[in-house]
Amino acid sequence: MEDQREYITLVSAEGCRFVIDKQAASVSKMIKEMMEGCCAGPFGEFSEIPFPEIGASVLDLVCQYLAERNNRGVSMTEFKPLNKLDANKEEDRQTVIELLLAANYLDC
Repeated sequence: MEDQREYITLVSAEGCRFVIDKQAASVSKMIKEMMEGCCAGPFGEFSEIPFPEIGASVLDLVCQYLAERNNRGVSMTEFKPLNKLDANKEEDRQTVIELLLAANYLDC
């Protein structure tokens, strides 16, 4: 049986590419609007959306979250990679802040 899903590539500030199912990407209202409207090409399709303000490690987490939210209805508080971060470590605290800012920016 052939895979009928469509995919989109999200590009981080560093140029890292993350391929994600379009349905999962549509969990983000901003990405959904970009795919449907102003950023679409002449045929309504495009293959990449750049996010020069979001780092690769955070965009990776965002993609994981969008997939889990789409597949299982997981909320941000139930998102396991977020729960594994240690609030006592400065690096983890910074990751949480960046992830929450990205989620807010992407409206997801």
